[in-house]
Amino acid sequence: MVELSWDGWLVPQITDELRCGQKTVRRWLHRFNRLGLEGLEDLGGQGRKRRITEAERSRIVDLVKQTPPGRL
Repeated sequence: MVELSWDGWLVPQITDELRCGQKTVRRWLHRFNRLGLEGLEDLGGQGRKRRITEAERSRIVDLVKQTPPGRL
């Protein structure tokens, strides 16, 4: 994407070639311009935070693995 931009391609041409949206291309190009190569790395940490603790999750997993009462 960055290389295409450096070669003089316009954003609409890049989106057609890579089959992605203009917003996506612009976001990545702006990140690269602002942060250099580090801007192309995944930021991580995005998405919704868990609503339960790891201990609660482990307990639920353990319960699911058990045979229900009254079953063989």
